[in-house]
Amino acid sequence: MFRPVSMAQNNLNTGHKNELNVSILKAAIEVEKFGIEFYGNLSTCVNDERGAALLRSLAEDEKKHLAILEKEVERLKGTCDVACVMPAPEYVKIVPERVFLPAPNTCMLVEDEIKALEKGIEVEKRSYEMYQGALGRVSDEPVRKALRTLADWEITHRKILEENLRYLKLEGAWYGYSPILEG
Repeated sequence: MFRPVSMAQNNLNTGHKNELNVSILKAAIEVEKFGIEFYGNLSTCVNDERGAALLRSLAEDEKKHLAILEKEVERLKGTCDVACVMPAPEYVKIVPERVFLPAPNTCMLVEDEIKALEKGIEVEKRSYEMYQGALGRVSDEPVRKALRTLADWEITHRKILEENLRYLKLEGAWYGYSPILEG
């Protein structure tokens, strides 16, 4: 038997769906903030300029990701009380609780750079999985589009890091990434 949904019920359902969308977006914001800090700090600890430039570029990409996510949260403000929505804990937990990096402007040994890149690769993989998993949970098409875009970006980051990790392990030097290296 078909039961019509009242306008109030429909608004309640939409509000609940948008709270879920915002919760996922806020978790993704925390992940991107971690990336900005991680790559930014790491860039000041790497002796090789190609590596430092690559890491600065990745930090800039993470800032762009953050802006995309914040724009979506701002857009959803009118549909629910975004200030009261907490980040989805199942996604926030992908960020490592603690990552050791030396003090800024302190050069790292190649072994330390390798460990840091391995941690970055792990976070990029988890970020991709987060975005892919969240796609099945969000209902808002602009949010879905943003998550698909960010998932693709995470794959690119992972591949760049894996390539540099291979060079560090084989040759003890960074490969960098020519298209995004600074002038």
